[in-house]
Amino acid sequence: MTFRGTSVFPDWTDWQLARELLRHVGCADGEQRIAELFTEEEVRRVNAYLAAGRPDTDRLTAIETRLKAVPDGWRQREADAGLIEDADGHPIAVLGTSGDVQLRLGEFLASAPADAEWLAQQLRWAWTQLDKLRDRIDDAGSLMVRTHVETAIGYVRGSRETG
Repeated sequence: MTFRGTSVFPDWTDWQLARELLRHVGCADGEQRIAELFTEEEVRRVNAYLAAGRPDTDRLTAIETRLKAVPDGWRQREADAGLIEDADGHPIAVLGTSGDVQLRLGEFLASAPADAEWLAQQLRWAWTQLDKLRDRIDDAGSLMVRTHVETAIGYVRGSRETG
């Protein structure tokens, strides 16, 4: 497909471009319209924008699976902040320092499994809530000013159907 050489929409945001492009996707001559209206770079921007809005549930599931394999209870060893151990006292990481000093990296590593688990739970919940909001936008009637809500979350109505 041959695209325009110069933009018709030079100052538009990715969201604005996506809204305009998706208006033409379902048309019988949609590909031709898109080629006439958009540059190749604009189409790439729209595709990247829409892809970024789709939750990567497979990746999150893989992260959660790896987290389940991590032993519980990571902590910094008493009087040796450079040694991270599991709940049974087995070393997980040695940071090359010892003694009773505060070690931010050790604190971070000791908290990483619990923090990652919490983040994964929060992300799943946020994706669920976002899907509910998108469903309401997609199903909204004419009384709702959809663009007001769409702009708040960067959503393009109907974009989930094209992926």
